Amino acid sequence: MKRNFDTFLTDVERANGPVMVLLFGDDLEVESACKLLIDVVVPRDQREFNLERFDGRSAAWDQIESSLLTPPFLPGKKLVWIESAPYFFSRENKTELGKRIIQLWRDDKKDDAGKLLLDLIALEGWSQKQWEQPDLSGAPVFELLQAQDQDDREAADALVAYSKSRGFELKECRDSEENAIRKLLATGLPPWVFLLLTAYQVDRRTRLYKQFEENGAIFFLGLERDRYGKISRDRLREFIDRQLSLSKKRVEPKALELILLRAGDDLRALRQEIDKLLLYIGDDTVICADDVETIFADQSDGWIFDLTRFIAARNPTAALCQLARLIAQGDHPLKLLSTLAAEVRKLLSARQLLDSDLRGRWKPGMNYKQFEHAIVNQRATLLTRSPYADYLCFQRAETFSFGELLLYLHGIHDADLRLKSSGVNPKLVMERLILQMCLGAPTVPCYAGGMPAL
Repeated sequence: MKRNFDTFLTDVERANGPVMVLLFGDDLEVESACKLLIDVVVPRDQREFNLERFDGRSAAWDQIESSLLTPPFLPGKKLVWIESAPYFFSRENKTELGKRIIQLWRDDKKDDAGKLLLDLIALEGWSQKQWEQPDLSGAPVFELLQAQDQDDREAADALVAYSKSRGFELKECRDSEENAIRKLLATGLPPWVFLLLTAYQVDRRTRLYKQFEENGAIFFLGLERDRYGKISRDRLREFIDRQLSLSKKRVEPKALELILLRAGDDLRALRQEIDKLLLYIGDDTVICADDVETIFADQSDGWIFDLTRFIAARNPTAALCQLARLIAQGDHPLKLLSTLAAEVRKLLSARQLLDSDLRGRWKPGMNYKQFEHAIVNQRATLLTRSPYADYLCFQRAETFSFGELLLYLHGIHDADLRLKSSGVNPKLVMERLILQMCLGAPTVPCYAGGMPAL
């Protein structure tokens, strides 16, 4: 938790600070902050009467205001919590809002995604009649959600269908609500109430945001992300260090690198994996790389690094064990094959750069600081917008020849045909591919009659 939020909690406990606060940022961090705040404001035995929660996407402001103006049933402070407050949106931040909606849908938070979609639609000025059109899909929704690729568009269509099936309706009159809130901020809250708002997305340029900042407190909680929605490596490491420091465990450098590679952008899932890791090591004081490899599930595409590392080391036993673990945890062979194909194509691009633009600049065994100085700072051609990801990719690519990578692509294509057209066990298809890649066996054309012997 940020230090200034800790100070804010202390001030609230001493009845010294603001009586209204807006929290937004990472869901996990916001949820933790809300629990801490409620513990300070409302004793546990009074929460049945002195704690009221409203869904800001569906509750009318008149209802919320009535609660604010009604004294608590029991002595002490009354806390009114408005969740998913939609009052700080603007059309200027609809791009971020659209991305947030798609991400909520992919995180299986379907109701949250649907209700936020309705907020965005209302912000755009759509009417209930437009929303109820039976053929609502395609370009208007894609544009609204900034759905650029096929995956985003399929997610957008599925979200619209789901939201309609749930009967979600537009909540209009946002302007009147904003005016009512601004009036309340100007006159002040009754002495018996504390107002807590949490939001998925805010636009800091809105007049309401600035007025709330003047009259209350606002905290962004979580890890700052770049323009592409990715958490930086340094911020992710700070989060991991903070979680591990609470357990008083020490982590080996290699183990920490593995955690960083396997960590995704979902901090809740990351914390769960860290908790599993701590339970796994028990009374041991040091977390080793083997511990991470054994118990820490991949939250990103980090598993592909392990698989290609084993293939590069020509270690079929380790590669097949990694494959078995992924299939056992529910990853479909076609998904694994698709990710493996993308990785090999990326390695091909990296190998081409190492043999051309970066010849003489890239040195085997160079560390990241040297990479930054010799390549990044010299504005050399890179693969992506993430220099560190490129550095790791070049490290992996230097262990393969261009010809090897081409053969791997042929093998992946053959495996794809088998998975989609034959009756062969999918696991056997993937195992055969991994053995070919590890042992350097030539690719074999696909036969309609089944899989030929190795």
